[in-house]
Amino acid sequence: MKTVIYIHGYNSSPQSHKAQLCGRYFQQCQHAGQALIDYQVPPLSFAPALAIAQLQSLIADAEQPLLIGSSLGGYYANYLAQQFDCKAVLINPAIYPDRLLVDYLGPQRNDYTGETYTLSEQHMIELQALSIDSIHQAEQRWVLLQTGDETLDYSQASAYYRRCKTVIEYGGDHSFQNFARWLPAITDFLIT
Repeated sequence: MKTVIYIHGYNSSPQSHKAQLCGRYFQQCQHAGQALIDYQVPPLSFAPALAIAQLQSLIADAEQPLLIGSSLGGYYANYLAQQFDCKAVLINPAIYPDRLLVDYLGPQRNDYTGETYTLSEQHMIELQALSIDSIHQAEQRWVLLQTGDETLDYSQASAYYRRCKTVIEYGGDHSFQNFARWLPAITDFLIT
């Protein structure tokens, strides 16, 4: 059985809309009454090094791991796909999260979980350590971008992932509007 791991973004959680849509969709993926996909959405630490360690452990234990990552989760998924040589779908992925999140140093609160914490310079260093200069096996990535993303500049992702399969939709937003309609194609990409 293939394992699909959804990696949520910064200050998000397994309760995010996209994570829930994926969960409902993958529950329906069955053959002769047997599930085809083991879907997992771990609640991740806000600290990048801890989040990556959580994911590395999960991936190492997974049978045929496949990744879906959104925003900061897309950044993590790219790093992990390279490390574990597995496929990944990246949805409005962050390219330089340390440059974006440096403006948020200090006390933070995750509205999904209620967790409070302090974002620090050390966390920016941890994010920089996950940067990849050259993507190996670009055919194992599929990048979905919307130009209306109000949080991340889609053109940075388009340039960075130029060797990968990429879809750019005009309009939309950071949440990737109408994401559910892409689930059949995402599933096909991941499991074939």
